[in-house]
Amino acid sequence: MMRGLQFETIGPKSFNPAKAHSLDAHNVKVWPGFDARLIMKERGALLNVDVAFRVVRTDSLLNYISQLRDKAEQKGGDWQEAIQSAIAGSTVVTRYNQKAYRVDRLDFSMSPETTFDKNGTQISYKEYYKTRYNEDVTDPNQPLLINKDRKTGNEVALIPELCQLTGLTDAMRADFRLMKDLAQIVHTNADKKVQECKNLFSTFAANEKCKEK
Repeated sequence: MMRGLQFETIGPKSFNPAKAHSLDAHNVKVWPGFDARLIMKERGALLNVDVAFRVVRTDSLLNYISQLRDKAEQKGGDWQEAIQSAIAGSTVVTRYNQKAYRVDRLDFSMSPETTFDKNGTQISYKEYYKTRYNEDVTDPNQPLLINKDRKTGNEVALIPELCQLTGLTDAMRADFRLMKDLAQIVHTNADKKVQECKNLFSTFAANEKCKEK
């Protein structure tokens, strides 16, 4: 049903990129969504629905990687280790189709110029994303992000330049103005939460694919 609504599922929560709130001054957008859980009670099952939000940065992950590398090099540390530690385990969104992926690791031995087999033909990741999504990659030396499917074990390679990081970094949490603007969106009162849930149910009711379920 979430696919029919074009919602993105991150963990137990689902979000609607089409209804994102933009905070252009901070280079972030906020996806509205919900968290639904089935709770068993003595008299039967209870569906608990609450509103949820996900912060998505609008600049590319490559920019953040560059910042991490510069900071690590200034301190004389291992920049690859610093980047791996900061990004592995996080969730990114691809800018070309707004799909969410968990980053299991970064592979510094790979780059957009690395080739793979596609229907018996070798093609680079740079060429693939240009052909498939009409996306240009400007940095040929960036590492690739690896997402591993928990069910199949198959791995997907993503290009940081074409991805956006979700969630808040420590530096973002320390930004008073950003947190103040975010609070106006995410810290909703009970009445607003009820209205958000009603809007969600209306979305379900109006969607033809949901009606088929």
